[in-house]
Amino acid sequence: MKNEENSNGSSSFDEEWLLMSLLDLWTAGQETTTVTLKWAFAYLLLHPQVKTRIEKELLSITKGQRLLSITDRPNTPYYNAVINEIHRCALIIPINFWRDTSEDTMVGSYLIPKGTAISAQISSIMTDEQYFIDKYKFNPDRFLTGDRIEQMVVPFGLGKRACPGESLAQAELYLVS
Repeated sequence: MKNEENSNGSSSFDEEWLLMSLLDLWTAGQETTTVTLKWAFAYLLLHPQVKTRIEKELLSITKGQRLLSITDRPNTPYYNAVINEIHRCALIIPINFWRDTSEDTMVGSYLIPKGTAISAQISSIMTDEQYFIDKYKFNPDRFLTGDRIEQMVVPFGLGKRACPGESLAQAELYLVS
């Protein structure tokens, strides 16, 4: 912080700003995970056959003798598919954060001038009928076909600006849902 002083000797980045930023990150992570869990419970209530299938898969792993562990994840393909479908259908944040272009950019035949505010419309990716046939139907089985469409489920964004809490949120959803 001491290295970031402006011309009058004061910093635009202070401890209060840091604390408020940390609070924003904490709140954002808590609220989105909570809302996603609410959607998970709603979908499982609406689709009891999905819940039953998850229970069978998890019992085959734990034998009812232990709690589920994050290390079980590779052995629970259906449960993972359900989590992907919940992310896809609930879509807590349908649009990514706005960014400004740093230079003139061509996208196809369109010029996007430097300084233009742009954002990724995540909802258009996760409801694209090219990948998700019958896009409004809750269907976890679509992720078990070997098509690798789970790569199109991007509720945490992509690249260097993706949600920093993705791993924690995914673990929480896996262990709590």
